[in-house]
Amino acid sequence: MKNLLLTLCFTVIVYSSLYSQNTLFDNSRVSSVYIMIPVDSLDIIMTNVLSDYYYHALFIYDYGAGRDTVQNIGFRLRGNTSRFSKKKSFKISFNEYAAGRKYQGVKKINLNGQHNDPTLIREKLFYDTWEKAGMVERKTSFVKLYINQVYYGLYTNLEEFDKEWLQRVYNEYSGNLYKCTSPADLVYHGPTQQVYKNIQSGSVTGGRAYDLQTNETNDNYSDLVDLITILNLPADTAFARLISNKIDIDSFLKAFAIDVATGNWDDYMYNKNNFYLYHRAYDDKFEFVAYDTDNTFGVDWVNKDWATRNCFNWFNTNEPRPLASKILAIPGFMAKYQRYLDTITNQIIKPELIFPHIDSLRNLITTAALADSYRTLDYGYTADNFFGGYTQTIDSHTPYGLKPFLEKRYSTLLDQLAPNSVPGKSEATSELRLFPNPAHDNLYLYFSEASHIRECRIIDMKGKVVKSFRISKFTGQMVLPLEGMSQGTYVVVIDDLENRVTRLFIIN
Repeated sequence: MKNLLLTLCFTVIVYSSLYSQNTLFDNSRVSSVYIMIPVDSLDIIMTNVLSDYYYHALFIYDYGAGRDTVQNIGFRLRGNTSRFSKKKSFKISFNEYAAGRKYQGVKKINLNGQHNDPTLIREKLFYDTWEKAGMVERKTSFVKLYINQVYYGLYTNLEEFDKEWLQRVYNEYSGNLYKCTSPADLVYHGPTQQVYKNIQSGSVTGGRAYDLQTNETNDNYSDLVDLITILNLPADTAFARLISNKIDIDSFLKAFAIDVATGNWDDYMYNKNNFYLYHRAYDDKFEFVAYDTDNTFGVDWVNKDWATRNCFNWFNTNEPRPLASKILAIPGFMAKYQRYLDTITNQIIKPELIFPHIDSLRNLITTAALADSYRTLDYGYTADNFFGGYTQTIDSHTPYGLKPFLEKRYSTLLDQLAPNSVPGKSEATSELRLFPNPAHDNLYLYFSEASHIRECRIIDMKGKVVKSFRISKFTGQMVLPLEGMSQGTYVVVIDDLENRVTRLFIIN
């Protein structure tokens, strides 16, 4: 090869400090990744952008207290349209040329350049929100990337979705893991597996839209076909029972609520794209997991206002989305979705709660971001754009600053989640809030001011009154004890002198 780096680059002794363990996804600092690779190999990578071939390289990880060196790793581009950007994204494989090898427990990591995002934090912010909502964790951190001693900029370091990840979050990895990309709409095309295998991904690198990532040798799609077959049924009581046995309904509804709260439109619901389905072996249910979440928190490429879009009309109604439309057609499931969205809105994305975290991420990366000249190449982002991206419009695909988007999304969701207006409804009853939701032992009711409430009832989804409370004087708040009540969805009905207010809540 011409222009080879010094042979020394590939004869460095591999060492591993005991202090390096658990530093790969350290969120308290910005660590450094050094890649040493022959210049002609790097030239081929940058020229043949659609190739997924791993080129031999050397990896060094500087975590502040020390350095680890791993020889003979695989290095290539990753991503979809980002392959054509000037600031590219990369995948590192520790086991490509050393079978079974792991570094700090992982076989692969993804380094995403975030070239679309002037703030550089949106993808990580989504996964932090995802984890805070109680979903299965995908580890993330920020790193500085150097290739052949040249600083390529600040990157988001993301854990790979593979068997190691499955083992960590589910304590098993024997089920089928499907990576789903557009046009993966989960529409029924008959009982034949091959039909679904033949549906091609719209990504620039092609492949299957429903791409099996585990158990590839067996190549058995019968479980996916079973799921899609159920989604072809009418949305009735029988469907509700069957789909509850086939997919983790709570996890899916919570994932949907997170997408809606964060403006993640490049997902299954709107864009039939960027999700994993894992068939859990321990309970025979599918789990839904989002990925590639950079088009969030106000980023837009399809001329929609994601800050104000209706949370009850989020998914693309011009095309079939049976996993969303059929499940949300079941009243009990719709009630759960509303409750998850209410909780995420009020306990996670509420500006006063999420803004300090945003500030901490910005402060953590500022020095590395301002030194990142590759960040400026695609959209001309300046230092002022980096800071401004948190508070103001920067360009056509970031019509909102990060914080203004969240302020608008939060206020919009509060309005949309409030019950439909009732003529003559008093101001006090219109400001009713429930907490917590889902509830367990007690349900707390809060009004904006005192009200002339006379009666409060809790009704189950069959219309049966489970509890009833007579109230002689109400001062603006009360506690409803829930002892003896089963898990499920309920309605609280409140009557004052003139009006009636209802709210849905869940007991878990």
